[in-house]
Amino acid sequence: MRNIDAVVKADGTLDESKIWRREPMYQGMNGQWVERIYLAPGQSYIFKPLTNGESADREAWVYRNVLAELPEIPAPMLLAASPEGSGAKSWAIFEDLGQLNHTYRLEYARAAVRQLARLHAAPVEQWPSLPAQGPKPGIAAIAADVLNRREEALAVLGGQGLPVQWLDSEVISAVRDGPGFTAKRQVLSHGDLHQGNYAVTGAGRVVLLDWEHAHRNLPYWDLYHLIDMSHPRFPKVMPAEDRMELLETYLAEADKQGTSWVKDVLIREYAWVAAIFSLWMLLLIEGDLRRGGGVWTKEGLLRQREETAKGLAGCLELLENHG
Repeated sequence: MRNIDAVVKADGTLDESKIWRREPMYQGMNGQWVERIYLAPGQSYIFKPLTNGESADREAWVYRNVLAELPEIPAPMLLAASPEGSGAKSWAIFEDLGQLNHTYRLEYARAAVRQLARLHAAPVEQWPSLPAQGPKPGIAAIAADVLNRREEALAVLGGQGLPVQWLDSEVISAVRDGPGFTAKRQVLSHGDLHQGNYAVTGAGRVVLLDWEHAHRNLPYWDLYHLIDMSHPRFPKVMPAEDRMELLETYLAEADKQGTSWVKDVLIREYAWVAAIFSLWMLLLIEGDLRRGGGVWTKEGLLRQREETAKGLAGCLELLENHG
């Protein structure tokens, strides 16, 4: 493993002459390929270009400055990375954890949500340079977009057999207009913890992946991505009762970490955020379908739409019970 960074050229690409074999794993949203590289038989690592626009090299920064202070949070080990400020030439090399399982199972999701509670217990003030904005608009901007696209939203709700009157509830306006809501307890947020960004190793360990979107946010952001966010590449069939089980698991672990919540408040506010976010996601999915899918397959988008609609229905029921 000595001088492993020597396999990367000055322009941030791999030096073929120093690699025994390379296997493309998946193409990121930046158009670059994450690869498993072998320096010799049985000696493999994961090479990842870190060139996602404004978040270029943020993942390496998070490893160096944040995760280094939180050794209890399970993540692949960072072995080498480009110097800070490398921009479009940024890259990182991680340990190879082998075959990873992204299948949804309650026991895996519970392990991940416990890790979230531990992550959220960290003193976010310790990292003042951590951005306050992730890859998507904040929840207030999402609520505003939903209300600005009222006719589209009504059509989407009606098309999925969901209650259209909910769009006129005070909840969405309160999230849009209430700085008091968006200024509630801010935490260290992973930023993008959907089904593809946590996984189970062959040894049964649940690890959190892809930290390039870490930022400060409400805890509901991560909880939504983990519990109710759907993804066109990672199917997730989640029974309705799992939602409450995961929220209660988070509450129990948060209490252990000294960051206790009022149960009904957290559940109610989660339901607000998750329902608004799900409706916004349905609008995005409909747009992708009209454009022919883009980087996603039509099959994946149709499944994502179905999962998102079911999640929205479940969140509205949760809101009704705890509103």
